[in-house]
Amino acid sequence: MKTGNKIFFVLCVITLFAGVAIYLEASAFQKTAKVTEGTVANSGLTFYEVKYTSDDGIERTDKRTHSSKGRKYHNGDKVKVFYKIDNPDKCRISDGVKSGKKVVLIGIIMVLFNLLSVYFDRKRTKSEKSFKTTGRKVEAQILKIDIDMETTIMKKNPYYIDCKWVDPITGREYNHKIRYVWADPKTLLAGHNTIDVYIDRNDPEKYFMDIGFLGDAAK
Repeated sequence: MKTGNKIFFVLCVITLFAGVAIYLEASAFQKTAKVTEGTVANSGLTFYEVKYTSDDGIERTDKRTHSSKGRKYHNGDKVKVFYKIDNPDKCRISDGVKSGKKVVLIGIIMVLFNLLSVYFDRKRTKSEKSFKTTGRKVEAQILKIDIDMETTIMKKNPYYIDCKWVDPITGREYNHKIRYVWADPKTLLAGHNTIDVYIDRNDPEKYFMDIGFLGDAAK
């Protein structure tokens, strides 16, 4: 498993634990809380107030701060208020149970994504080893190295490499373009004019081009 996948797995575990912690804490709070409707008042640039009435008939006010990224509340907005039965002045307007479930779901999606990444990476590595072990090796001649002006990512244009090779058994010529090379291939090739290609002996249409020399520049 690559280092990047290991780090991502750690982030997945942290996300899952955070989601479970949020869920359990919110569940414990809501078990001893009552729900009522509150009204937003005195909403300013930074602060706003939520007015609600508890079971004892007393109107209570909770001063809160607008979220920098979340919803902005305006005067008259209706919100759901969770307040403690034994301490009605202590309240919340967010459903932590739902938030916890969302974080857990995000963590699960992250885990699945990472597992798929590891699976396909191992499958690709296995395929590469198989080609190198059982395939027929030929050399692809480099025809052209240039900058791909039609592709721009983060204001940068990648290089591409045009090459061709001939199957020594069938005499058929094949062409291939290596795209998205983010460093000058001429430097990485170090004077070489060919690239190793491993052809499936039973199906020449299937092949593996060994571009390991490009390293991270081709990722």
